[in-house]
Amino acid sequence: MMAPLPRLLVFVLGLTVLLLVINLVRKRQLQERYAILWLLAGVALTLAPVFIPWLDHLAFSIGFEYPPALLLLLAVVGLLLLIFHLSLTISRTEDRLKALTQELGLLRHAVATLQRAAAQTDVRVEAAQQDSKNDQDHD
Repeated sequence: MMAPLPRLLVFVLGLTVLLLVINLVRKRQLQERYAILWLLAGVALTLAPVFIPWLDHLAFSIGFEYPPALLLLLAVVGLLLLIFHLSLTISRTEDRLKALTQELGLLRHAVATLQRAAAQTDVRVEAAQQDSKNDQDHD
């Protein structure tokens, strides 16, 4: 059974995580979709001291000789799931960035082509105007 002081520390840690995440979302430094994961972690930390006896009983019934090992296992699995989710997000973001970069390159090429065509047209117009002026001067 966990002593009261460690329970209090875990509870305070959970509240700190919740307040930090809420503050970051409020300041728009953390997107809501990521905040949900951290809010769940904060809620889990905040409620963990209440469920310690139940978790100890569960750990012994599963076969863990040291109940905190179950908590450590759950924390590691939770972190692995979080890392997996973030890896998926990074992969999607990199794909979108690649597509946007390619599209930007195509747009820059099109703009450069149009600018060259416009410059050539300007030269031709100026030459035609100059020829027309020269013809008028000779008349």
